[in-house]
Amino acid sequence: MARPNLSEQILSSANATYIAELYQRFLSYPQTVDAEWTAFFRSLDDDARDLLAELRGASWAPNDRAVIGAGNGAANGASAAKNGAARAAPASGAGAHAAPEEIRAATLDSIRALMLIRSYRVRGHLEAKLDPLGLAKVEEHPELDPKTYGFGPEDMDRPIFIDRVLGLETADLKTITRRVRETYCGSVGVEYMHIQEPDQKAWIQERIEAAHNRTAFSVAEKRWILEKLCQAEAFEHFLDKKYTGTKRFGLEGGEATIPALKAILRRAAELGVDECVLGMAHRGRLNVLANVMAKPFQAIFSEFEGQSANPDDVQGSGDVKYHLGTSSDREFDGRKMHLSLTANPSHLEAVDPVVLGKVRAKQQQKRDGKRERVLGVLLHGDAAFAGQGLVAETLSLYDLNGYRSGGTIHLIINNQIGFTTSPSHGRSSPYCSDVAKLIQAPILHVNGDDPEAVVHVARMAMDFRQRFHKDVVIDLFCYRRHGHNEADEPSFTQPLMYRQIAEHPSTRQIYAERLVAEGSFTRADVDGLYAACTAELERAHEAAKTYKPNKADWLEGSWSGLSVAEGEARRGDTAVPVETLRDVGRKLCAIPEGFKVNRKLVRIYQQRLKTIEDGQAIDWATAESLAFGTLAAEGSPVRLSGQDCGRGTFSQRHAVLVDQESEARHVPLTRLSEDQAPVEIYDSPLAEASVLGFEYGYSLADPRTLVMWEAQFGDFANGAQVIIDQFLAGGESKWLRMSGLVLLL
Repeated sequence: MARPNLSEQILSSANATYIAELYQRFLSYPQTVDAEWTAFFRSLDDDARDLLAELRGASWAPNDRAVIGAGNGAANGASAAKNGAARAAPASGAGAHAAPEEIRAATLDSIRALMLIRSYRVRGHLEAKLDPLGLAKVEEHPELDPKTYGFGPEDMDRPIFIDRVLGLETADLKTITRRVRETYCGSVGVEYMHIQEPDQKAWIQERIEAAHNRTAFSVAEKRWILEKLCQAEAFEHFLDKKYTGTKRFGLEGGEATIPALKAILRRAAELGVDECVLGMAHRGRLNVLANVMAKPFQAIFSEFEGQSANPDDVQGSGDVKYHLGTSSDREFDGRKMHLSLTANPSHLEAVDPVVLGKVRAKQQQKRDGKRERVLGVLLHGDAAFAGQGLVAETLSLYDLNGYRSGGTIHLIINNQIGFTTSPSHGRSSPYCSDVAKLIQAPILHVNGDDPEAVVHVARMAMDFRQRFHKDVVIDLFCYRRHGHNEADEPSFTQPLMYRQIAEHPSTRQIYAERLVAEGSFTRADVDGLYAACTAELERAHEAAKTYKPNKADWLEGSWSGLSVAEGEARRGDTAVPVETLRDVGRKLCAIPEGFKVNRKLVRIYQQRLKTIEDGQAIDWATAESLAFGTLAAEGSPVRLSGQDCGRGTFSQRHAVLVDQESEARHVPLTRLSEDQAPVEIYDSPLAEASVLGFEYGYSLADPRTLVMWEAQFGDFANGAQVIIDQFLAGGESKWLRMSGLVLLL
């Protein structure tokens, strides 16, 4: 659809503003718009109309320019109706004398170019180069083809006004296409247009389009990235050489996980985070323990030699080395941060809500109301993230009042296989990360063989979390060099994939070659970094021969000063003077003046007060509230959550009263005194495993709070059986992790 070139004076910002305003008027007062413009607007499809609406800008950077004042709603529409229909745009200079047909042609060019750009924002990830192995066929999508929008080869050099989109005022179609493909179809594919919050969407858009979705790293930063890859690869190769065939669930193929994690933590420290709780499955866990958590190499090698992870005088069953957690104090660029990697069982994703509960408790302890000092990071496998329902349950907690933790960073180690199951048999959705769209989380897909792109998205993910306090997902496309474990034969079921893997160089080798080719480092430099890592491992392996753990990793931090209860001490002393009970009971039964309670509840509260005063016929709910109240009065926090627990499934508790006219809420347990401890009562979502896991995690981090989870009905507790069996029942024996969590069944 060739057209004569128009003067750039026609392609002006004023015209774009005028057209956007005119379209807004067309929507509200079509009778005030010229017939030719009306016909033009009616000819547009939904995508084009969305574009015109978006020209008004984001809330934090609105387009406040006005030509005809369409933004002023009804008043301007009425004024236009009096003064006659709006006609051609008041362009300046030569453009002011352009024919309406020329303006409409230029407008259509602009709209169609913007539609193409918008399609790349929505669909560009489908043509991104994400698979390091190149096995996943990238098909051309028609919505990313200029021909779909009416452009032909003869139109590629014509200037088109796009009003600073992509940072360009005016550009030809070749430039526009090159720019959007660099931004959206390189080593990073971004899904964010499903987000309904304009500010979040605009922030991501500006962040990735301003720099073509990449970071210009300094030589020092490139060395840092290469060093982390060397550490990750050398560790796995060393274990493979020294303990050939031993199960370790190595990270080979996904080594970029280590610089990604370290980049998240460095950026987090820079943004004020001083504590991070991590959770992950077995894949790559030993590498994370060594190279992120700084667990001594000799301690890990000692466990490979069959030695216990704990001193001989510490009882417990222990667990396999790739289930263990640890904690450490680290420094990132001079900023201190406490890290804890949560222990977990073989049950995939079961640790997710546990981590979130720990994060929430630590935020409470630090009075971190903005939730910016304590961070949760979860590592997932691709098959488990798509397949385990607990993932969706846990994601759903992100913005609920009782469970909010300021946003979690999810890093999926997407090795494109689940044990022996291919993605086509493991999920119905295009990506393993699609479940995260349930909470409108941004999803950053990245090629694991481009470590600079990996670090780029890791930093962006941390910045987004800290800015918007929302979950964000990094989908790290990689591969698994060996079988599910090192004794497994993967070519039984994936012969073509593993033939390709056998010929594929490691991420470190690819990046080292790239750095040498661009002149950043010499061959001796890159080889020397790897050799230094191997030498350090050799020294640690020698030291492991005499290594003995001198202390167990437990009863520290918030648990300091506590010990294992024995004998009669296990029962404790829970007695409270009768007058204290009556005093607390009277406050619990008091209804604020003017608070309109349901009449049936007034009678229930009156009956409760009578039993408290008489000291007889006290029912379970009354006794429970007295226990909670006296604990809070003594300074012990109380936290109760579960389905319908505020009222109680059987209408027995009524710990939360609701005003019958305003629906304002009143919780008597929070009104005992000014210096009482907090009491929190939360109705949970209709889920068992995630909520119980969350409360278990909370209890791990805060032993001085009475933490309770109530099943809606007693037999519904088995919906959380994995949490009960693997964490509550076995956590202390396996991992030396005590919990004071109370189950109400």
